[in-house]
Amino acid sequence: MQNSVPFNSVPLNSEPLNERLIINGCEHDLNEVSKEMAAFINLPVNIQDALKRSNRIVFVANNPSISMDQLEKLLQPDDVLVLFNHFIHPDFFANHPLASALPKLLFFRQIGDSKLHFGLPPRSNNVSVMKRMAKSAPIGILLSNQSYQFPSPHEDPSPSDDPISSERIFIIPPAVQALLQSAQHHSVLSDRHPVVADYPCFSDVHSSAPSSGFLLYRLLLAAREHLQNVQKAVLPLKLLMLGFNDNDKTAHFWHGHNWEFERREMSSPPPEVEVIRQY
Repeated sequence: MQNSVPFNSVPLNSEPLNERLIINGCEHDLNEVSKEMAAFINLPVNIQDALKRSNRIVFVANNPSISMDQLEKLLQPDDVLVLFNHFIHPDFFANHPLASALPKLLFFRQIGDSKLHFGLPPRSNNVSVMKRMAKSAPIGILLSNQSYQFPSPHEDPSPSDDPISSERIFIIPPAVQALLQSAQHHSVLSDRHPVVADYPCFSDVHSSAPSSGFLLYRLLLAAREHLQNVQKAVLPLKLLMLGFNDNDKTAHFWHGHNWEFERREMSSPPPEVEVIRQY
């Protein structure tokens, strides 16, 4: 991750969190719900169910050095996959005999305070692949900060960041709309969820927040602890972080994420967490 010193950083919990948490249409009092339970119930219902039957959660970064051959050797039948934004190798995850059969949690990050999410229309997207995925295995869609608003292309504040091509899909088909409007498949994750209450944001950077990978890492670490307590399991779910790098060899590091904090946290993960770094 980027070698920069945090500037004007303030803990996320220096601003009051909303005392009530709305998850899947139900209101929960944060004073009565543990951080671990809040993490678990914030997941789409079908991903909650999938985690109860799984042994490992595999986070796949958008890292071009990750190959399909590598994934084929790495994935196991009792995995749950976590994919981000305009996730890599979409056809592999939709069509490969094993990968297509694995439950998948897709996380789409809101673009600032716009109506858009990275990876969904009108930005680059894998909408047609999502339809195929949903036919083969449980699929959960987690959006940051707000539900999908079905924006028009002209509402994109920075269209030059992701030029429109002839393959772009602008209209979300009814089958995917149904996923986005169902608590069984869809939920919204706040950048200020209790699992990242200690995250030092930068007060002078608009939309400063944890990176997508770190936010989901913290969320699922807490969710697995809740699941372990409920199931009275001896062995917790394992986590595998594939392609999440931590220095300036990686091309892009947005300055609103506190990479120093995340790098320090990931330098000594729990024993059941494996991090595979590659470039």
